[in-house]
Amino acid sequence: MKIFIPYVPSGIQRHELLAIAKSAVKPAWFVPFKKGGTVAKCNVIRILDVDTGGVEYHGIIDVFPENIATKVIKRLNGKQYNGQTISARSWVDRTLIIGGKKNLPEGVNACKRRRNLEISVA
Repeated sequence: MKIFIPYVPSGIQRHELLAIAKSAVKPAWFVPFKKGGTVAKCNVIRILDVDTGGVEYHGIIDVFPENIATKVIKRLNGKQYNGQTISARSWVDRTLIIGGKKNLPEGVNACKRRRNLEISVA
């Protein structure tokens, strides 16, 4: 499952986000013979709004299996990093079109898109 972390601090590096993710995957106590989760991928995404000049940084983490990923979301929500509170949620791919309709989360009927964005992996 992909986990989206919006508005991470601007100075965060990929290895720092990976360390945060791995600490959330690992349980607070050791349980023998219990399989944990795996952080498969971790990226910091830089989004530049060409119209306004604003820059945003977001994190995307792939965690397997899915039941561990939901626990990671709960562990990351409210966690502090460099004085900033982190929030996390499951990633929603809004590019999927099923039956002529966008596959959006429950209760969301439109996708808010901004034009003129430059997206890069930091």
